[in-house]
Amino acid sequence: MITSFFKTSKPLHYVIFLAVLLGLFIFSGIHTYAFDVTPVNYLKELGTFCAFLMSLFVFVFVITKNNLTQKNSFAALYLCLFIFLLPQALSNYFIVLSNLFVLLSLRRIFSLKTNTNIKKKLFDSGLWIALACFFQPWAVLYFAPLAFAIFLLPSDYIKHICAVIFGIISVGLLVVLYCLVLNKDPMVWFSISPQISLDFSIYNDLFIVLAIALLVSLTVWGMSSVFSEMVIKVSKSRFTFLMLFFAIAIGITIPILSPNKTIADFLFLVFPLAIVMANYTERTIVQWMPNVFIVLIFFLALTKLAFNIEQLFEI
Repeated sequence: MITSFFKTSKPLHYVIFLAVLLGLFIFSGIHTYAFDVTPVNYLKELGTFCAFLMSLFVFVFVITKNNLTQKNSFAALYLCLFIFLLPQALSNYFIVLSNLFVLLSLRRIFSLKTNTNIKKKLFDSGLWIALACFFQPWAVLYFAPLAFAIFLLPSDYIKHICAVIFGIISVGLLVVLYCLVLNKDPMVWFSISPQISLDFSIYNDLFIVLAIALLVSLTVWGMSSVFSEMVIKVSKSRFTFLMLFFAIAIGITIPILSPNKTIADFLFLVFPLAIVMANYTERTIVQWMPNVFIVLIFFLALTKLAFNIEQLFEI
């Protein structure tokens, strides 16, 4: 069984994941820049991939530090499968950077449950979300789980809110400094605001529709399977998983509302979804179901990859 191999976390698993992601990155770069091969493009792609690897390391750190899963590699496995399903995400540096900053903010939000260094954590969370907004304006939605977390914290609400505001102001000061050094207009950055578009024509592709349908189905299945146990019954994990479900809801909302729609927007969904699916895999009584999901994701991703290779050779 596939899940048996990843049931206990081993360094070999992460070597496999990194090798697969590197291969996917190289192919994605070749496919994207088949007609426009320049050093600048390759450097941009390399920077994007490095940012994604940082996201992966932060993802694993957050899981380990907050005990979001047991000691296995299920979450990293699902994440790699989702990226394999959406390889275009590795080519969008704006989304990758925004998602990295969101993960750094979630790391601080999750750690609020310890009730230590609360104001510093709130400051950091506000700072990282503000940074994420410059690359994807709809990342502003992540202030919602932060506000909810503040509401759940003991007293000092005004001081807690001020800590978040100071984090946001710090980003504003950094932007102003950046613009002064490079002689640019800071209002160009501060005028960035979320726009709404309900034009879904970019998703008019069979493989994209199937990939989105599969992700949405897994989201509904995973959340309905673990919500009762992780939020209602187990008080110890309630805060963390409430924040996680917030992140999933936002991860679904961003691709819907974003004006410049791209399949890479689903990157905001796949990171928290991978954790939920890992918890489902750990706890399900029907052991063959996770294997079916994994095979289904892998088959769809492999079919899409074969189709892209065929297109590349036709070029």
